[in-house]
Amino acid sequence: MLQLKPETPDLWDSILPEELRKLPEELARVDILLQDERLMEPFLRRFNQTQGRPGVPISTYLRLMYLKFRYKLGYETLVEEVSDSIAWRRFCGIGYQQRVPDASTLIKLTHKFGDEMLAEINSLIIANLRARKIVRGRKIRTDTTVIASDIHYPTDAGLLFDGLRRLRQKLVKVPGIGLRLGRTMTKAKKMIFSIAQALRKPDAKSRERVKRINRKILRIVRKTVIKVQRVLRKVKDPKVRGHLETTLGLTDRVAGQTEERLSGGKPTDKVVSLADPGARSIVKGKLANPVEFGRVGQITQDESGYFTQYGVHNGNPGDVTLLPGIVKKHKRQFPRALKVFAADMGFSSSDNHKLLKAGGVRRIGMAWRGNAPPDIRAEQGRAWFKALMAFRAGIEGSLSFLNRKFGLKRSMFRGDVGTGIWVGWVVVAANLYRFGRSP
Repeated sequence: MLQLKPETPDLWDSILPEELRKLPEELARVDILLQDERLMEPFLRRFNQTQGRPGVPISTYLRLMYLKFRYKLGYETLVEEVSDSIAWRRFCGIGYQQRVPDASTLIKLTHKFGDEMLAEINSLIIANLRARKIVRGRKIRTDTTVIASDIHYPTDAGLLFDGLRRLRQKLVKVPGIGLRLGRTMTKAKKMIFSIAQALRKPDAKSRERVKRINRKILRIVRKTVIKVQRVLRKVKDPKVRGHLETTLGLTDRVAGQTEERLSGGKPTDKVVSLADPGARSIVKGKLANPVEFGRVGQITQDESGYFTQYGVHNGNPGDVTLLPGIVKKHKRQFPRALKVFAADMGFSSSDNHKLLKAGGVRRIGMAWRGNAPPDIRAEQGRAWFKALMAFRAGIEGSLSFLNRKFGLKRSMFRGDVGTGIWVGWVVVAANLYRFGRSP
């Protein structure tokens, strides 16, 4: 049963000293935003169940998740810290004689509520800030960054071994199937170890040896896939069968792309992880990390410093293709408010300039690609354009702040929805933190 708010305050409050009943200043200000009744509406529309035992109050859940991302805590550590803190218990609405919700319960709720819910929660928080005349939406800047997946570095041999390991894990759950992959795994593991030894000498002979070993592992995986397909009909449990078929499909894709690469080809839409099949190779041209693995995240920030919107995109879409969606979403949040827009050259195109002008944007801080027309060249020489370029550069610091303070750089939730949930909570926590720390 959906429960929006916790029960009445604990009776032990009456005997506590005044200092212990007072929340820290930051949490007290965050509590003001989270008391907004409109934050309950998305949960009522989607999960308004009237039967069953009461669940974790939504008000408590939101505050617990803020503390998790504010202090970059794991679920188990979060439960321990809240259990041991009077201030955090009061902030979350958990009585002194009540148990803090289990880590497994919080994990289930987080994935149950999903990423769309979080996007709506952030929009409602921004609407509250707009009503307080803190956020106006007249001047914004936007940029993209890579949201790395929580996976190991993908190699052909490593991905093939992951396929074998996952097939073995699924087969263990099927009694009497007559197929075990223990010896196959041991053989493949020894081959991977020999690859590590060969790579110590980066010469042509060693590279050829690595290719020969990869071909041997590939043949083992091909034979294993055929064997598993033959015994698949013996699997009666539909859930186990579905997982096994999914793993078989991914393993076969990895084998296919490995075979293509060993033949001198360049696989497209390459699988880089069996744990997170939606992750992709992303090239951003950075010297430290020329190739990253995950998804592209897009962040938009108001001149007040609050993050008005965000997005997570598969693959490596061009920034220029994202701008129309950003402008459309901003207009829904702030009708006829946008007057100044700043972004890097990746968002720039003649069509995007026309779109912004047609939408009433007076000043556009985007460098033109190639030779700029005379009117654009004249604008780029003015003082306001140079000021906008400095304003645009500030979002790099904001992204660094999200990475350092809230863990935006690497999503610990896997999958498209999981990454959306991770980025959503990072943005929501950052906005609440900013309000909590403001005077």
